[in-house]
Amino acid sequence: MQIAILIFDRVTALEAVAPYEVLSRLPAAQVTFVGERVGPVRCDTGRLTITADAVLEELPHPDIVVVPGGAGRDRHMTNGAVHQWLRAAAVTTDWMIGIGEGALILASAGLLNGRQVATTTASARRELETLGALPGASRAIFDGAYATAADGTAALELARELATRIRWATDPANFPARHVGCQSESDLGTTTTSNAKE
Repeated sequence: MQIAILIFDRVTALEAVAPYEVLSRLPAAQVTFVGERVGPVRCDTGRLTITADAVLEELPHPDIVVVPGGAGRDRHMTNGAVHQWLRAAAVTTDWMIGIGEGALILASAGLLNGRQVATTTASARRELETLGALPGASRAIFDGAYATAADGTAALELARELATRIRWATDPANFPARHVGCQSESDLGTTTTSNAKE
């Protein structure tokens, strides 16, 4: 199972690493940090780097795509290499995941039209509405083959729920919560609008 986590300059580290911590522990998972170039990417605090191990073109059809947000997301809000890669991947991927303002990148690529999206800020809600998405009240939302988490903390539980849905984790109470600190799903407020691949 090929999992691609998009990273870029000034990405929010938690929004990339939180889903990695859960999804990387799944059987047969091959998780790759991808970017427009290979090499270290400086996170939004300026004090941490994450390494992109592959360029976008090397993973054209991942099974799961994770898109975090961060201060650097602005340069990925217009059509370019990232949008083209996301739209092409969306045709065949099983799951497209947006974390925090990563949902704005997905929406600006035209992938969240008419879909419910988790968000935390009023400004993000307005921007999502402008891009055709439907901001929801829950901290994590599944809508067809798309899922969004309001922030990096919510991403931990979203990833656990995703693992359960794709039948990788048979005991969600203990896996992978035994490895990372997670709140319960009932506390998270997860919303499902559809289970079908759309």
